[in-house]
Amino acid sequence: MSNSKRTSRLEALLTDIDLPDGAYERAERRYVDLSSWMSRPESILSKFDVHIFVQGSFALGTAIRPVNPKEEYDLDFSCKLRTGVSRNSCSQSELKGMVRVELEAYRNARGIHSPLESKHRCWRLSYQDALAFHMDVVPALRADDQYRAILAERMSNAGLDRSLANEIAQRAIWITDDQHPEFEKRTLNWPSSNPGGYQRWFLSRIEAGGPRALLERAQVDAVPVFRALQPLQQVVQLLKRHRDVMFADAPDLKPASILITTIAGQACFAGESLEMTLDRTLQRLEQLRANRVTQILNPINANENFADRWTGSNCPLRHNFFNWIDAARRDFSAWKSVDVPQQLMEIANDAFSVSLQPDDARALAGGSSTSPAPRAVSIQSAPAPWRARG
Repeated sequence: MSNSKRTSRLEALLTDIDLPDGAYERAERRYVDLSSWMSRPESILSKFDVHIFVQGSFALGTAIRPVNPKEEYDLDFSCKLRTGVSRNSCSQSELKGMVRVELEAYRNARGIHSPLESKHRCWRLSYQDALAFHMDVVPALRADDQYRAILAERMSNAGLDRSLANEIAQRAIWITDDQHPEFEKRTLNWPSSNPGGYQRWFLSRIEAGGPRALLERAQVDAVPVFRALQPLQQVVQLLKRHRDVMFADAPDLKPASILITTIAGQACFAGESLEMTLDRTLQRLEQLRANRVTQILNPINANENFADRWTGSNCPLRHNFFNWIDAARRDFSAWKSVDVPQQLMEIANDAFSVSLQPDDARALAGGSSTSPAPRAVSIQSAPAPWRARG
C-alpha cells in the first residue's frame, strides 16, 4: 500500500476525532472574556498585573472530541500574578482564596449556574453554551529569577538549546496545591510548574525553521488556542483517542496525556510526514515497554518524573500503560494494512470509536488482504486513581 493511502487512512480518523467547528473559537472567546474580567479595575487582582494564559491540550493544539458526547471539554488556564505579591507576602491558601473571589463574581456576572468546585491545584467552573466546557483555573505566582536561572542551567546541561532553555525558564511559575504540607503557611516552599514553558518546548519540536522562528510566529499569548495542523499534534490526537476508547470504562486508569505528548515530542523529527511521525512514536513507545521503564522525565525539568505515580514494579498504572502500547501498535498496524472494507469499519469502531460509512471504507481499501490480530486487552484496577495534574 502506498504512503499516500496510509496517510489518507490516518487523516480519515482525524476528521472524526478533531474538535467540532467553532470549538476553538468558543474557547478563545472564553479566554478573552476571563482575562478581561480578571484585569478590570474593580478586580481585587488587577493591582497584581494578572496574566491569564491557556495551558494543556488547547494550547498545544492536541485537543480531541470526548468519546462520550455528553462529556465536557477541558479548558485549562493559569491565573498568574506578576507583581506586588510573592511567596513572602502570601500563602498558597490566600492566593487560591483571592482567585476564588473573582471567579465567583465572574460566575454570577455571566449567569453560570454550576457552582465553583475546588480541586487540589485549581478551581473548576463548568458552563454550557453551544458546547459543554469546564474551565480549570490554576492560581499562580511568577517564579523568581534565581529559580528561573536554575531551570535554564538544568535544561542546558541536559542538552537543550541554551536560547530556548532561557525562554522556557522565563515562563516558570509557583502554583497552589491544597495537599501540600505548607499550603496554609507563608513560606518559600511552594510547588512549581511551567505549562507555558512546556508549550514552548512542544512547539519547538514541530517545525524545521528552528524554535525561535516558530515561537515568534506562534505568538503563544496572543493566539492562545489553535487547531492541530502539524503531524506531531495530529499523532498525539490519534494516540489519545485510541487510549480514550481503550479506557472508556476506566478513565481514571488510563495513561496520562502528558506522557503521550512528551514521548511523541521526543520521538518526532520536524518536517516528516504524519505516517512517519506516528511510526517513530510507536517505535519509541515500544522501546519503553520493552525496557520496562519506571521513569518518563519532564523534558524541561529533568528533576520531575511524569510517571511518579508508578509505584512498585506491579503498579496497575504502569501495567496499563504497557498494555495500551501493545494494543496501539496492533491497532494502528491493522488500520494501515487491512484492505477489506468491513474489517476497516470494525477497526474504526472498535479501536477508535469512529463510525466509518461503507462508501468511505471502500474508498480507503486497497492492497493485499490482511486480517488484524485479535485484540486482547487487560486493564488492571488500581488502589487509588491516577490523580490529574492541575
